[in-house]
Amino acid sequence: MSKLFSSRLNRLLLAGIIVLLSLYLGIIWQANAIPRINKVPVKNVSANISQSMEKGISLNVDGETFKLTGEDIKRWTQIYTRRYSGEQDIRLNTYEMLEYINSLAPIVNSEPSNAKFEMTDGRVGIFQPAIRGKRLDIHGSVFALASALRNGSNSADLVIEELEPEITLEKVNSLGINKLLSRGESDFSGSSSARIHNIKIGSVRFNGILIKPGEEFSFNKILGEVDGANGYLAELVIKNGKLALEYGGGICQVSTTLFRSAIYAGLPIVERKPHSFPVRYYNPQGFDATIYPGVVDLRFTNDTPSYILVQSKIQGSKLIFEMYGSSDGRTVAVQSPVQYDQKRSGAMKAYFMRSISYADGQTKEERFDSVYKAPVKAQEKNPME
Repeated sequence: MSKLFSSRLNRLLLAGIIVLLSLYLGIIWQANAIPRINKVPVKNVSANISQSMEKGISLNVDGETFKLTGEDIKRWTQIYTRRYSGEQDIRLNTYEMLEYINSLAPIVNSEPSNAKFEMTDGRVGIFQPAIRGKRLDIHGSVFALASALRNGSNSADLVIEELEPEITLEKVNSLGINKLLSRGESDFSGSSSARIHNIKIGSVRFNGILIKPGEEFSFNKILGEVDGANGYLAELVIKNGKLALEYGGGICQVSTTLFRSAIYAGLPIVERKPHSFPVRYYNPQGFDATIYPGVVDLRFTNDTPSYILVQSKIQGSKLIFEMYGSSDGRTVAVQSPVQYDQKRSGAMKAYFMRSISYADGQTKEERFDSVYKAPVKAQEKNPME
């Protein structure tokens, strides 16, 4: 028994020695097989950044140049000591750089502008080309500026993202504009030269615009600021039920005429308000729409299946708005305005009816009411909205 036990023990010891020897040899082989990694020193950029601080740096962005002095760059830097080497270096504060690049965005950014079109001899043509917009790529520009500073460069090209306009000449053929949907007009004869001037300036703002299917149109949004800087003259307007001299008197001739065109096109009217009292330029009374930026707007929706092209023009003393699009089979009937409850003071009420028949057989009847106060005496002597 003892000899058998001793033999087994010897075999186990021998096996253990063989295993240990194999492990040892394997470790040695692996150590020799793994390539040695050479340490690469980290580039010290302090000299390059100092060079940029000494000369300054020019930022180029879409044809414009912004010059930065050494003091500007210095505010973005911080001296520190590397832990593993003990060397001094300079690092950039990218948060401060981000704030600076952000401050340039309002100067650089611009919104794209859609092309404007006109309908001539039944065909849509362009009269104002589309303009690309641009937007400053903040993070990309910070990276470009930081790279230039670390390389000691004296200039950096900031990154611009181009914004494509929604409507271009190339896209117009697919818009489905092929039919005159409606025509609205009004007569401004007897207006002062300032009032006529404002009507011309205001109506041009709406000439050639496109309204997308399902889009809600806002008169004030397209109109923009009404002031001397935008070419308007001071003229009498109705404000708080009284006459007041303000820039843009006569703009309501534009909103009224566009309202009439929207009515004849059978478009849903979202917001419309009549004037405070009757104005002779808007005969027949009851078919007008006043606006006042920030207070009263004219809004309607394009519920047709295609884009609508709005075109304005002046023929003699008449302002005309036409809407072009594609027919969806609807027909529109508009009853002439009816005036009633007329007072000796000039106060009155009025209404008109609109009937719309759709291709699917549905119909809609609408009534548009107007209530007018007695006009002020000054109206007899002065032109108004």
